[in-house]
Amino acid sequence: MRENISVEQALRRGRWQLKYLPMIATFGCITGSFFISNQTTTGGWVIPIGFISGFSIGWLVWSYFVMEWKIWAYENVRNIHELQRKAVDEKLIWESGSWFEKTEFKNYQQKLKLKQLEEKFLEKDIFKDDISVPRETIIFYSRITILVLLILFLGVSFLGTYLLVEKEYFGLILLIFGLFLSFNQIKKLKDKAPQIILNDKGIKLKNENLIPWSKIYNDRVFSQSNGKSSTNYLAFNDEKIVIDELSIKFNELENLLHVYRVRYENNNPN
Repeated sequence: MRENISVEQALRRGRWQLKYLPMIATFGCITGSFFISNQTTTGGWVIPIGFISGFSIGWLVWSYFVMEWKIWAYENVRNIHELQRKAVDEKLIWESGSWFEKTEFKNYQQKLKLKQLEEKFLEKDIFKDDISVPRETIIFYSRITILVLLILFLGVSFLGTYLLVEKEYFGLILLIFGLFLSFNQIKKLKDKAPQIILNDKGIKLKNENLIPWSKIYNDRVFSQSNGKSSTNYLAFNDEKIVIDELSIKFNELENLLHVYRVRYENNNPN
């Protein structure tokens, strides 16, 4: 086992094999059904068949490639726990024991290989210190992000006002909605207090006491899809904090969690 592939490199290959290829197969069938329906006299019954066939073939593509990707990724990535967690978060694979996991195509040799690789889950992930990371990181609201959202919500308010002037009473909903969200953004713009503080002692959230690393578990940064959009979170213990409006990037925050925990463990070997 070479273990010379990063988690992100493995996920990048996984997105292609387990997300984009099934999508191409699915929408290819659907598009083909519309083309056949328009070019022939078969009638509209081809289209529903195209939808059913498309989703079925997309699932078959995923089922075929998922075991191949798992074996390659588990064999070549050192931090297998992080890899599996992120793959589940991105919906590239399903959680262990899930019913959908039973739809994966696997031959006898693949089953044996995967069983052998699962022994790696007995080992802890390894992270290293990063000298570029300061002794403490203080995270505030991102002024640029807040200002952009404020302008957007004020625009919704102005649109609502215009519709009311034109006696379109639906504009009242837009006006109330826009003013409410604008007021929230103005409050955040005035808030100059740190929202999150990270160091080798632990994590401190606004208006809360510092939580030491010894009492922090399941700390991670992840994205959660909401239809066409997604929200980024910092989560640990029972906390779940939206980070999209903060002055920190997803990968940067994830690296900070690893580095500060490593520093804590180095300073507290027992």
